[in-house]
Amino acid sequence: MDPKKLLTNKSICVLPWTGFELDPGGYVKNCIMSKKYLGNIKDTPIEKILNGSTNIKLKQDMLSDRQPGNCQGCYLQEKNRSSLSSISSRLYYRKEIASKTELDIYDDEKNFSLKHVDLRWTNSCNQACVYCEPMLSSKWAQELGTHISSNKEARQSVKEFVFDNIEKLQNVYLAGGEPMLMKENLEFLQLLKQKNPDCSIRINTNLSTTKTGIFDLVCSFPNVHWTVSVESIGQEYEYIRYHGSWDEFEKNLTTIKKLDHKISFNMLHFILNYRSLFGCIEHLKGSGFHDNSFVIGPLMQPDHLHLLNLPSHMVEKMLGEIQSSLDSKPQGYLKNSYENLMEYYTTTAWDKNISKFLQETAIRDKRRGTDCRKVFPNLFGELDA
Repeated sequence: MDPKKLLTNKSICVLPWTGFELDPGGYVKNCIMSKKYLGNIKDTPIEKILNGSTNIKLKQDMLSDRQPGNCQGCYLQEKNRSSLSSISSRLYYRKEIASKTELDIYDDEKNFSLKHVDLRWTNSCNQACVYCEPMLSSKWAQELGTHISSNKEARQSVKEFVFDNIEKLQNVYLAGGEPMLMKENLEFLQLLKQKNPDCSIRINTNLSTTKTGIFDLVCSFPNVHWTVSVESIGQEYEYIRYHGSWDEFEKNLTTIKKLDHKISFNMLHFILNYRSLFGCIEHLKGSGFHDNSFVIGPLMQPDHLHLLNLPSHMVEKMLGEIQSSLDSKPQGYLKNSYENLMEYYTTTAWDKNISKFLQETAIRDKRRGTDCRKVFPNLFGELDA
């Protein structure tokens, strides 16, 4: 493919030709932004999924510069971006992979060469965040007494496929669950260190587990992007990220800050941090992090935590906070995040149901022995007014 054509085609993404995401349930997608699955490794071998009709059709659409509905999340981000520093996953992977790959791979929808993996082997996690679920957190599964089935044989076949291609990888994304807890990642990173040490690694972590050997291995690679999950600070952090420790988080953040690695914060905005999110950002900026370190999105699920359930006057206050933040002239990802939040909250129709939030919160507090009202007095003060 002509490099100019790749750049001017606003539909094409490199991942259908070069990578995949595996989630803890065995489902395979092109990436985390994809709306639909390509298949499940419990039913179909990974190679057949990647060369199957669903992925072929998606590539045909992209080559014709038709934007597949499966990928609308990226196209929407690009529509609203205000600068070249604010990029979608599509543009991120084009930058990371296309420049290091022979472009004739994109000439035919039947071509595939593994260059990128997004591996979420299991639901192993040491936190039970209020917005999460058993499929993505073993702590949630334990709390609810839910069994999440896992096909070890199917997972082993994916591991063999990835390991056989490990020298060709350009980019790796490790997430979960909590990637620091997955034994597959230890084995994978040990082999990557041996066979392909300059591969770019991106790891999405709650930054709370450093004693499994995986943390030290990640720290030893030269090209690492830490994507750290955090939404608030102090006791709010510990309530939202149940079983987490704010002091431990800050200690580990200080450790990775000393490395010559990129660090960004993956932040979700919802009822509990509807205004304190901004204080969390200021706290982290006070620790030396710049505007391009923050990527914020509205929490979509579960419905009862969606910010637009709040009374209209509270939403208006929050929008005023976003506008005030924009007036302070943020840059890069932070500016783009605020603009996207503003557009989303002002254009999205939502059937408010604050009683559902109160009901689900009371159930969770009773089960966990926590007290949301004590942790978030300002929120409930406004709700009770």
